Amino acid sequence: MTMLLPTFELHQPATVSEAIALAKTHAGDFDYLAGGTDLLPNYKCGLNTRGHVISLAKVAELRGVTREADGRLVIGAGVLLKELEASREVPAGLAEAASRVASPLLRESGTVGGNLMLDNRCHFFNQSYFWRRSLGYCLKADGDRCHVVPQINDNGKTVLNNKICVATHSSDLAPMLVALGAEMTLAGPEGTRTLKLNEFYGGDGIRRNQRKAGEVLVRVTLPAWAGKARTGYSKLAPRQSVDFSVAGVAAALQVDGGAVKVLRIGLGSVDTTPVLFDYSRQEVRAAANYLNVDPGKNMPEVIDRKLDDVLIEAVAKHVQTQAQPKLNVPMAPDYRKKMCGVLTRRLLQQLAKG
Repeated sequence: MTMLLPTFELHQPATVSEAIALAKTHAGDFDYLAGGTDLLPNYKCGLNTRGHVISLAKVAELRGVTREADGRLVIGAGVLLKELEASREVPAGLAEAASRVASPLLRESGTVGGNLMLDNRCHFFNQSYFWRRSLGYCLKADGDRCHVVPQINDNGKTVLNNKICVATHSSDLAPMLVALGAEMTLAGPEGTRTLKLNEFYGGDGIRRNQRKAGEVLVRVTLPAWAGKARTGYSKLAPRQSVDFSVAGVAAALQVDGGAVKVLRIGLGSVDTTPVLFDYSRQEVRAAANYLNVDPGKNMPEVIDRKLDDVLIEAVAKHVQTQAQPKLNVPMAPDYRKKMCGVLTRRLLQQLAKG
């Protein structure tokens, strides 16, 4: 069945300020468009469409990768995934994560900002309008219930789940950037603000982040230490090209004299947001901001220990134990849960070798 784009008015601002002005004018009835590799397929399925689309393709100030005098790396939100993949300025793990997004053709138009703002995915959401209508729609689009978790406990009573969406956050860049301690800068009608990427994410599968009305992602900034870390990314997907991740593990490691000084694991595609396991316990997001995972629970002691097979196994077991995937994307939850541990183990074994 052919699915056509709905009618909308396309706007093509040349600056961030022009984009924000358009967002203010069309408040509540617009979407920002970066590469369009996620938004436009959703529009074809009739998923939460808007009357106005504001393209960011001509906003030059969103492009470029630059190094600050203090060693921080600034990545524009409009940088193409193919550019990030080929860059020698960014950490190796980030280039690897970019290379694992979709296919070479889609990376020609997909952007850093688009991947970080990726809409959450679910079997019952990412379907055609006719498919969803036959089932009765879902909480994330047009419906009033979650088909993945149809009932919840509310004050001791089992009730219909018409409140919590468990759709999965499937970005490949987000787990890696969270592990690297990235900050993000957003601009909107209320001004510009900068916050930790890890703090930006939070909530259920519908309100999956803290973006305010009209805000646009301008850039991502990596701290100076990120350039000195050993980094890597590993992904589980039905097909290694095209398909979205169903489990993704990113790691940032610093070792001094054989002892671990920094170990941060970013876990993707098992919760409504990316999950950060910071084994130095320096950056901890409240467990309430995760829907299913509690990364701080039963966390093993890692810092100042040797990254040997025993420690690697302890970290892999911890990540696997805390991962709580749901039956909302391809592959069974128990298999994805086990693979979170497997991917963590393999990745740390590689990084341990330098």
